[in-house]
Formats: sequence, structure tokens, C-alpha cells
Amino acid sequence: MAIALTLSIVCSGTSCSSSPYAEGARRLFPAVVKIMAGNKMGSGVIVHKSGLVLTSQHVVEGEKTAEVISSNGETYEGSVLAVDRDRDLALIAINGSSGEFTCANLGSSMESDGLQVGDAMAIAGYPAYSDSVSPVLSEGIICAFPTIESVDFIQASAQVYPGSSGGPMISKFGEVIGIVNGRYTNISAGCATFATAADEAVELINAANKSDSGRADVMNKTAAEEANPPRICASVGCKAPGFLLPELDGQQVSLESCKGRKVLLVFAGSHCTGCSQLMQCVSNIYDAWPREQLEVLVIANGESEAAVREWVAANGIKYRVLLDRDGQVQAMYRPATLPAVYFIDRYGLIKIKRVDILDNCTIKIDALLRLY
Repeated sequence: MAIALTLSIVCSGTSCSSSPYAEGARRLFPAVVKIMAGNKMGSGVIVHKSGLVLTSQHVVEGEKTAEVISSNGETYEGSVLAVDRDRDLALIAINGSSGEFTCANLGSSMESDGLQVGDAMAIAGYPAYSDSVSPVLSEGIICAFPTIESVDFIQASAQVYPGSSGGPMISKFGEVIGIVNGRYTNISAGCATFATAADEAVELINAANKSDSGRADVMNKTAAEEANPPRICASVGCKAPGFLLPELDGQQVSLESCKGRKVLLVFAGSHCTGCSQLMQCVSNIYDAWPREQLEVLVIANGESEAAVREWVAANGIKYRVLLDRDGQVQAMYRPATLPAVYFIDRYGLIKIKRVDILDNCTIKIDALLRLY
């Protein structure tokens, strides 16, 4: 069987324990899958619990269907929903399953959102040379954030080999920050593994949502989530820290009161570049989503009430704006810069963080909301 020039890793998941971040990467193993498409082999990662798989375009090139093999050896038939040749990304929908899949969180792959050169990272996938059922792991550091032909990449030192293009690059926070890209990776050079930045997948996911709008969104909380409640912190995967803040009319609003709905928690204000543009995008989303499904909370930090009122009026803001007078809530969430958006699910978990959302922001926000 011919093997596409895809990429894979060099050490087993059980032996890669040198880094304190390895355990977080291994927790994503149930979401890492093997892809068989025609005579091509690659890897992928489940990014939605209904069975939406993100992989590389060249792994499924020319194919309408693919086999998706999970880390426990189960094989599923999948349909190729959308492809992006320029970014070398593709989405596959697992067909015919009534269950709920373990999925990975997509994290921001931008320097401005907290990633730095020298940060630990890992890659998970399936080697072409191995018959291992479970993914294997390769660790390294982030070397650079290059942009090539208008596409953002992450360059890293984790060594990879043919077999795992489409596999996830995982940050020290346990988030998927990129998809291993075989087009630019040089397996014989140091610090020359490239991953297409996870942020580049937003448009593709949005296109897939439009073409697959009838796909069921599994929203029930699992028994595992009930038995193992997440820790409270401001990182992706954590339970969002609670707060109680006043609106401009003095009414107190808590994050807990929004439970049962998705929440866009936006840190913004009259003094930040780009905030007015983001407010218009959020207004578009606010108008498009039913109130019982989505709540929007804007946190204005360190500004006078008069300045916030003027800003709200100037931007025609209809959703809730809360006054964080002493900056306690901003100190809890630590946005890298303003504006910043935290996507919180109906159970109060932080699913996504973004500060890089201004370009095509209405499309990006809508696509990201549909991910969970």
C-alpha cells in the first residue's frame, strides 16, 4: 500500500515522560485518530464531540470518504466535509455514530495570546512504521511563528517521521495549537517541524458547519464530567472563575446566573484599539443567536462609569456591560491584551480563548461558538 508523505512521531506515549506537560498531552490521546483515505495514511484529532475530525488536506486529497480509527482500535466511516488546499487542512465527519466522542480543545496559536518561543510542546499521531493502536508522542519546544504564503505556522523541534500529518501539535496547556503539516517539514533538520496554526482552521470549520447544518450537536453532560469536576482557573478546559459585577444600571450580574447558556465573556473598553470593531461583530452575533442559547458579558476594567456609558452609546451596545472597577475580574482572567474573548460553554467551562479575532470576526466568532 502506498503511503503519502505524511508525518509521525518517535517515542511511545508511555515512555515520553520527561516533560511535566507530557501527561496533559497524553490525556488527549482518545481524541487522536488514524486516518486511512484511499492509499494514503495520516492522523487527525477530534475537535467536536459529535465526531468532527481535523486533519491535513493532502491526507484525504481526492477522496470523499475515509476510515477513522480511534485510539481503542474502533474503526468508523467518515465523510470529507471540507478541505482547504492552501492551508493544507481538512475536516472529516464520523458517520452513523449515536455516541459522544472525546474531543480536544482548540487553543490559540498566536504569540499575542500567551505562546512564546521556547515553550514546551508535543505532537501526537500514528507512525507509518508502527502497528501501535495508541498514538505516540514526541516532545520539543516552539522555535518560531512563521507566516508562509499568508498562512500562519508554528515551527517546533519535536522530531516527526512519515505517518502523522494531520496530527495535533499540543501546547503546554493541553490545547491543540496546530495541525502537523508535511509540506514544509524537513525530517532531517533540527527545529524544522511545521504545524498549520489552529487559528487557520476557523474558516474551514465555519464552512463545514454550513454544509452540515443538520448534524446533531451532543450537549448532554457526561458521567465522567460529573464524577471529575474540572479545576477552576482561567485556562482552556478549566471551570471559568465566578464573579459578581454591576451593570451600568446597578443590577448585579453573576457568571453563575448564565449557566445553561453559552457565554461570550469579552474584556474590552473605550481605550483599547480594535474594541469598537469587536463590539460590532459581537452585536451581529448577539442579534443572530437566541437569548436562551447565548449570553454576552462585556467586562470594562478601570474606567469611570461616565466613560463606559459614553462608549456604550457610541457603539450601540445592547448586551450587558459590567463594571470591573477594581480590576479583580481582569486579574483573575489575565487577558494577554485587549480586546480578548473567552468562550464558555453551558456548563461553565472555558473552551476557547482568543485575542486574535478582529479579521472576519463575525465569521470567526460564529464558527467557534458552533464548536462546542
